Amino acid sequence: MEFDCKYRIKGCEYLFRRFLESYVEVCNNIVTEAANSVLMFEAGEQAAFNIKTLKIEDISREFEKEGITISIQRSEKKVIFHVKGLPVMGNKCRYCDILRGFFGGLSRKHIDTRYYCKKGEECIIKGDTECIFIAELIE
Repeated sequence: MEFDCKYRIKGCEYLFRRFLESYVEVCNNIVTEAANSVLMFEAGEQAAFNIKTLKIEDISREFEKEGITISIQRSEKKVIFHVKGLPVMGNKCRYCDILRGFFGGLSRKHIDTRYYCKKGEECIIKGDTECIFIAELIE
């Protein structure tokens, strides 16, 4: 009986170690994914400020060259970007983070510095072909 008890304890220790290793791996992946998301957002925002545009609508022509169409709706406190032609994976477009930063940056650059596309918000997918990015006026 004693051998069986020690064997179980060793098995539990091994199982616990595997659990801890898996837990650390998952945590590292989450941190890495979150950090990448923030970096992509910041890169998109910086690109919006660096690109030469006179008005927010100028960007549509550049995207159309790549087969992506953009329509822009403005309201009192929101700018809504309807983007068609992006590759979609699951419930998220492949470029969600960078485009959220980009469209938020464009809104800040051309309309008001208080506009912002929230970090951590995923683009809203309409069907399989349209993503919607919303820049809101933060007061």
